[in-house]
Amino acid sequence: MLPNATHMRVNTSMHRIFERIILGGGLAVMGAVITGCSRGTAAPESAPSGQRVAPVVVATATAERRPMEVLVSCPGTLVPSQGASARVAPPFAGRVRAVYVREGDHVVAGQLLAELENQTLTEQSQSAAAALAAAEHQAQEADLAARAAAADHATAVEAAQLSLKAAELDRESSVHQAQFALDAAETELRKLKSGARPQEIAQAQQSVLQAQANRDRAAQEAQRTKNLYAHGIASRRQMDDADTALRVAEAALASAREQLALLKAGNRPEDIKAAEVRVESAREALAQARAAGDAHVAQAQAALRQAEQGAAQVAVKEADARAFRALVMQKRADLAAAGASAGYARLTSPVSGVITRRFLNAGDMADPNTPVVEVMARNSLDLVCSSSPDAASAVRVGMIARIHSAGSTGKAALGRVISVGQVDPQTNLLSVRISLSRPDPSWKAGAFATGDVVTQVHPRAIVVPALAVIQRAGRSVVFVVAPDGTAHVRPVTTGARNGDWIEVTGVRPGEHVITVGQYELADGAKVVSSAQAGSAQ
Repeated sequence: MLPNATHMRVNTSMHRIFERIILGGGLAVMGAVITGCSRGTAAPESAPSGQRVAPVVVATATAERRPMEVLVSCPGTLVPSQGASARVAPPFAGRVRAVYVREGDHVVAGQLLAELENQTLTEQSQSAAAALAAAEHQAQEADLAARAAAADHATAVEAAQLSLKAAELDRESSVHQAQFALDAAETELRKLKSGARPQEIAQAQQSVLQAQANRDRAAQEAQRTKNLYAHGIASRRQMDDADTALRVAEAALASAREQLALLKAGNRPEDIKAAEVRVESAREALAQARAAGDAHVAQAQAALRQAEQGAAQVAVKEADARAFRALVMQKRADLAAAGASAGYARLTSPVSGVITRRFLNAGDMADPNTPVVEVMARNSLDLVCSSSPDAASAVRVGMIARIHSAGSTGKAALGRVISVGQVDPQTNLLSVRISLSRPDPSWKAGAFATGDVVTQVHPRAIVVPALAVIQRAGRSVVFVVAPDGTAHVRPVTTGARNGDWIEVTGVRPGEHVITVGQYELADGAKVVSSAQAGSAQ
């Protein structure tokens, strides 16, 4: 955007020049100004011969090279942004108990706006809360019962498993002991039936020979001692000791001979019979140990199966607990629904904004189709505008726009195109919606505004003040001031216009163009800028 300050400075300079001319009383300069501003020309060819023609005082500006925006102007009306305005109504029919806001009040999101009569809803909410508490208590008891049943079942199963393990160990130990006794009895029976072994007989015979040799020596010693006693050499005691030793040797010989005879004769039938009885008894003890162990193990297995069958009872308890938990969820949902219904009686503001309309008062009936109040969000505006299809054909969603509100002295607000509609067959205009980012707080919905949509940017455009371009013979021209102070007509081609400046082709940057006083100038006329004329005064 190019400022209006240049135009204002030009006008100010002109006023100062005229003021100085009037105060100074210079008739010749006054005539030149009047000629330049009223007729706009001082035709040198028509001046008397030898008479000097005064230059025409004009205002000039310098052609510049700068970025130039191509704008599409779109006048329209400010409206609330989509979703920024809401009509607050209850979800059910009811009588209004109180309305706490008036039109023009500022509210914040969540602020209480009105209330409906809700005694019945409150009672329903309290009833739902009581039902939820009862269901939670039942669910807690069912959960405890299920946990206790699970713990008892686990304990019973563990005890039954331990009992089964102990029964199996007892059976194994009893059978092992009975088998050991049977093996010992059978070994003894086989030993008795087999009789003495040759080695044992040989050893017994050797014992007999040894005992006989000992008896012979004892007999010789007893005889020698008697002889000595008879000659008075040995004592009576020595003779008695020798006789005792002889008798002991003879007894040992007799025992050895009897042992040899027993070995040769073999075991007695009654001993073998007794051994056989012992074997049979050991076999019966083994069978009884196995039978008793198997019975004990079977009993423990049955107890384990019975303990494991308790899982069905645990499952029933757990199913009951789940059912009560589901009931708690249902009652909680009922309470939430009742609480929500009671909460629906309290109408709150969905956005922060201003109350634009109040439809109902205390005592009126409200329903979903009859709102209580209307609230509009603050500083949330869109511009809905229209433009000719030719001009708006370049407008696209997402383009930047500058919005000027009618009657507002503040600066323009920035916006962005959010939708481009269809051509209205009645008005033959194209509808455009622009979202404002930060509108002036004083702007209200319903006010007129204009949006300048930036469709293109020419980064190196040559621009001059729009006042410099005039029409001559159906063409756009400007008067360019040459270095010698003469003004020359220059045809130009105009482009984008932005405020007081316009894009032109046919003028070079830095050239001075006339902005005031050029309408009645002739090509080649002498001119002087108002700034130069003012400094000369």
